[in-house]
Amino acid sequence: MAPGRRDDSGAASRHVDQRAKARWFSGILQAGGDISVNVFGWDRRTPAAWADALAAEIAKHWQREYRLRLLGHPLSVRWRPADPELVQPWDSLAALVGTWPGRPDDLEGRWAAGPGELAGEKRLVDVLRRIPTRRLVVLGEPGTGKTILLVRLVLDLLSDAERTAGAPVPFLTSLSSWDPVQQELDDLLEQRLIVDFKGLHRRVAGGVHGRRRRCTLARALLQEHLVLPVLDGLDELPEHLRGMAVNRINEALGAGGRGLVLASRSAELRAALRPPDGIETEVAGAAGVELLPVPAEEVVEHLRNGAMGPAARARWEEVSERIRAGPAVPAAVTLTTPLMARMADVIYNPRHGELLSSVRRTPAELLDRRFATADHVRNHLLDAFVPAAYRYLAPEDLRRRLRWLRFLARDLQVRRNVTELDWWRLGDAGPALLPGLLVGGLAAVLGVYGLRIPASAGIGLMAAVGGGLLGRRLFGTGSSMARALGGGLIGGVAGTVVAMLTFGAVQGTGPSLTGALAACITVGSMGGFRAGLLGAFAGGFAAVLTGRPEVTAFAPFVNGLGLGLGAGCAAVLARRAEPARGYHWSLTGLLTGLAAGLTMGLAAGLQAGPGRGLLLAVVTAVLGSVAGGLEAAPADTAALTGPALSLAGDRRTFWATGLAGGLAVGVSTGLGPRFPPGPGSDFSFGLRVGIANAVAVGLAFGFLRAAYGRYTVARTWLALRGDRLPRRLMSFLDEAHQRGVLRQNGAHYEFAHQDVQERLARPPADCSEGHKRSRGG
Repeated sequence: MAPGRRDDSGAASRHVDQRAKARWFSGILQAGGDISVNVFGWDRRTPAAWADALAAEIAKHWQREYRLRLLGHPLSVRWRPADPELVQPWDSLAALVGTWPGRPDDLEGRWAAGPGELAGEKRLVDVLRRIPTRRLVVLGEPGTGKTILLVRLVLDLLSDAERTAGAPVPFLTSLSSWDPVQQELDDLLEQRLIVDFKGLHRRVAGGVHGRRRRCTLARALLQEHLVLPVLDGLDELPEHLRGMAVNRINEALGAGGRGLVLASRSAELRAALRPPDGIETEVAGAAGVELLPVPAEEVVEHLRNGAMGPAARARWEEVSERIRAGPAVPAAVTLTTPLMARMADVIYNPRHGELLSSVRRTPAELLDRRFATADHVRNHLLDAFVPAAYRYLAPEDLRRRLRWLRFLARDLQVRRNVTELDWWRLGDAGPALLPGLLVGGLAAVLGVYGLRIPASAGIGLMAAVGGGLLGRRLFGTGSSMARALGGGLIGGVAGTVVAMLTFGAVQGTGPSLTGALAACITVGSMGGFRAGLLGAFAGGFAAVLTGRPEVTAFAPFVNGLGLGLGAGCAAVLARRAEPARGYHWSLTGLLTGLAAGLTMGLAAGLQAGPGRGLLLAVVTAVLGSVAGGLEAAPADTAALTGPALSLAGDRRTFWATGLAGGLAVGVSTGLGPRFPPGPGSDFSFGLRVGIANAVAVGLAFGFLRAAYGRYTVARTWLALRGDRLPRRLMSFLDEAHQRGVLRQNGAHYEFAHQDVQERLARPPADCSEGHKRSRGG
């Protein structure tokens, strides 16, 4: 082989080695980055990079949703400038922009000279672009198409022609469940972003705007003005909260250049801005448009053109002729909104793949004399919409789906007074004490069977529960689970030490710490750090005070009662405002679990000798670190979750955290000091103790850190009732979404319109009466 060739080969080999080293080094850096993200929750990517990823996910979601919500070509909606009394003067908008730092002037002449020019635009995105402040209020009566216009606005803003890299991302969300008295707007938006999108829980190292404190990526996006809030449903808030909501919106807008789009019904916004006996307010720096009714002739022509085939189109001829001849007929008054057009399209026009013979209703019935007013026509369309969406089903299957939908509508309308159908909120739709009775009952039975140890353990648990409930009443709820465990650990150790110093008791040290640390899990659901501190202190103190090495006949029942009470309280009181979306490692939890393991080892060493104490310390420190450090959190992408994926992530969190917590406490107590002592009973006794504690504590951990436990109990109970919910609820909700009965926004479902929800939520007597009217009975 020639020398030159050997040299080339050597150079190539060295080049390959360098590339391999570079890949190895970059892999180390990537691994370090993953550790920093998963352990500390920090993320080094800039908010602008996340905004671009978020924009792509939002665009994909709303493209799918837009196709589902529109069964054909959309109606052309027109608007006019909003009433000047509901918006700020146009001259003040340009003046306001001049006070914003870094906001350029209208160099290209895009700004409108006045509100009258806003009515000449054909797209809402063009209207928004011509407003100096980029703040727009969209007004309209029910069914005029506000929500679908907002969806179209979001898609237009995210199109390649409109959006540039790093530009604000439009985020469409509903205000129906917002409590502006207790929550600021940015807090609501941060919570919604984290629920709807994976990865936005992560911490941004170094903070934003030069601040040193860390915040979530969702909060960073808001603070950097990389999110354009598109808020729907202000009118769906209770009347007494709407004025406060407007004030909260103005506070969030602040003195900077944040844009905003807000939709509401006209009368409700007027009452909020101009209360007869209150303080007047306005949406700061906002212009407005008001949607106009669509001419009935245009709506009927739209429906006629959307029919599949000449025979289907011919069915609309009679309606078209009557409306042209007499525009005052009730059907002509009703068919002037996109909502009514959609209802009529579903009811009277066959869909793709359907035979015309399967559509038994004909449009001519809209002209029947039994529909004497426009309200009669409207109610008929709303009542017939859901059965028409499921007309391919057998009658019995249709009746079951109607019962399920009516239960969900009543739950939203009566119990919660909102429009957002969140699966994790259904955990409260069943009996409030049912989760506690099931979990507590199982834990109590296992405790009676397995906890044949001194009654001091059960007494300590009951004292801890009482102290935790008192702490919840005094201090409220607030801190994270890791901090609650830390408070319980400190309180348990402090209570034990104080009791030992006061009474000179050493015999009850092991059982007292076991009971106190198990109580940490219970009291963590009751109020966080301070409640955990108080409850575990009471538990540790009571356990040492009553600790005796003898096992009496009633001790298993006392211990079972304490274990059942603790686990049952955790299941009853652990209500989550949002679902868990996976899990990550918490440094605080890791350290707390490590400290708990070492403390348990010390207690075992005092009672059973240094050999067992060292073994117990090592095993419990490892398992406790896993149990304490495993926190519920989203995964590491910006992907939109959706209801099904949200449930799947929460379910994984439930089982993973429950398994980790149960193993940590179960193994540590199973290997702990034995009561009564004796070599023959060690293994079977430790196994019973470990199983009892593992099941009870594991279930408590799962209920505390995920919504899946309460949701499953409530869903199963309601399904067994027969007429409330189906056994496979998520499949049913997805089917309803595909049929257009429900609409989806991130992890939330809603009914196709608030009016559909209200009609389904009516009492059965009203439903049957409306059904008879629609059939002509």
